[in-house]
Amino acid sequence: MAINNNKAILKKALAGIIPLSRKVVFFGLFTNLMVLAPSWYMLEVYDRVIFSRNLSTLLMLTMMVIFIYLVMESLEWVRRGMMLQAADQLDQTLSTQLFNAAFAAKLDSASFPAQRVFNDYRSLREILYSPALMGLIDIPFILIFITAIFLIHSSLGYLTLFGLAIQTLIACLNQVRVQPALQKANQYALAAQRYFTNIQQHSEAVRAMGMQAPLETRWQDKQQAFLDKQSAASEIAGKHAAYSKFLQISQTSLVLGLGCYLVINQSLTHGAAMMIVASILAARVLAPFSQLIAQWSSLGNALQAYGRLSDLLDQYPTPGPGMPLPAPTGQISVENLSYALADNPREPLLRNIHFRMAPGEVLLVTGPSASGKTTLSKLLVGLLQPSTGKVRLDGVDAFQWNKEELGQYLGYLPQEIELLDGTIADNICRFGSPDPEKLASVIELLQLHPWITSLPEGIDTRIGHEGYLLSGGRRQLVGLARALYGKPAIVVLDEPNANLDEASEQRLQQAVRILKAQNTTFVIISHLQGIKDISDSMMVMMKGQVLRYGKPDEVIASLQQQPGNAPRIQP
Repeated sequence: MAINNNKAILKKALAGIIPLSRKVVFFGLFTNLMVLAPSWYMLEVYDRVIFSRNLSTLLMLTMMVIFIYLVMESLEWVRRGMMLQAADQLDQTLSTQLFNAAFAAKLDSASFPAQRVFNDYRSLREILYSPALMGLIDIPFILIFITAIFLIHSSLGYLTLFGLAIQTLIACLNQVRVQPALQKANQYALAAQRYFTNIQQHSEAVRAMGMQAPLETRWQDKQQAFLDKQSAASEIAGKHAAYSKFLQISQTSLVLGLGCYLVINQSLTHGAAMMIVASILAARVLAPFSQLIAQWSSLGNALQAYGRLSDLLDQYPTPGPGMPLPAPTGQISVENLSYALADNPREPLLRNIHFRMAPGEVLLVTGPSASGKTTLSKLLVGLLQPSTGKVRLDGVDAFQWNKEELGQYLGYLPQEIELLDGTIADNICRFGSPDPEKLASVIELLQLHPWITSLPEGIDTRIGHEGYLLSGGRRQLVGLARALYGKPAIVVLDEPNANLDEASEQRLQQAVRILKAQNTTFVIISHLQGIKDISDSMMVMMKGQVLRYGKPDEVIASLQQQPGNAPRIQP
């Protein structure tokens, strides 16, 4: 049984890229120092070349500054490459865990927005090599420029610090005002996406009954709410970006003006050249903040994505390897089983279910709609965690059993057949490596060979998304073949005859007889008389409880004494 010990997996994954981040910061120190090269070049030209008129000095200085530019851009290229490498490393660490977590969350709740998980991950991954993060990393290095300005003149340094304080205030106000608006916009976007996905899943009924126009109106309302909130967030961010840009431009001129005043009063060392250098450095002090504010929406989205992904991964971590268990023999034990939805615990869908099955037995489960039959089938294969009680397969909790290990011994046909895009062989073999012997055996068992050979590409024929290229009956047969592939020890079938014709139903009943003789345990939800005839026991359910349980003939006889409660059994 797999034991889960993973905690804060996203933090651990991000911690794994810290060595690369340190190198990025280290190289950033040199690139930010090299940004001083234009100021140094200007100072040298004014101080040496203008007065000496020495062209050789000008040439050497020009060659040196161009070399510095080349080194600086090369280091910037290396830094971007390292952040891309960090993003790839994060992808290798998290992709499997994210897939498993999204899969588990979708299994827990059909309305869970699985697509948002991968959108969030893309936002988080892309921010690693975005200009926004580079600007954030470079903020500590503004101390270099501030120190240089103070060395030129303290008055210029204090003016620069004043501008920096205002710029910091703008950045903080931007965060406080934009983040809630972005969060609201994302919530409305998610609601609109969910609504459209729901409409799309029922597109045939929507189109056939003329519901598209009113549903589109409702979707437009949700979409417009998202656009309004996004527009409001963009407007706020745009205003702050404009304020930041204005301050950066003004700061340059103000420092230049103060420098000019100091030159006139002969208070500035090296004269007019240092005045220009100070104005350039002052602009560099505010540049990272301006870049940060301009890219704030990306950072805000990434921060929200981080929070959602962290919660998801902590809630649905990938199970660690557990102790290998022996293959199940087909024994099923259901003990005091109850199940209720998390958001409605007071009204359980199942209550106090008890029964046992030995290997090779067939249980027929029947009852009216909404009696809990499908919920029971999901609990039996370990898809749902019981609210109380246990489902045990050979004494092991079905929900806790590692599904990768258990799956090969378990066959399951859900009420919604749920085929996947791929070939017939892919679906029957559960998208694993096909075993020719097992594949041939199940095709023979269900007598699918005449149909498969009539297809242009035979067993390698693609069936499309959810098998839409096949008829309902063919989809049901492929789903049955998948459930019976490899002669599993336990098979749970939910309405396996829903789309079958009479001949296919006969083949299904014959397959159950053959596998029953080979000790396969069956739980079949159905109203077929033919299944009753080969069943060892029969369970009649009503309102989430067992109404009758026992030998099929005895159960039918007892129900006939109360005709109002008798389920329909097809002859």
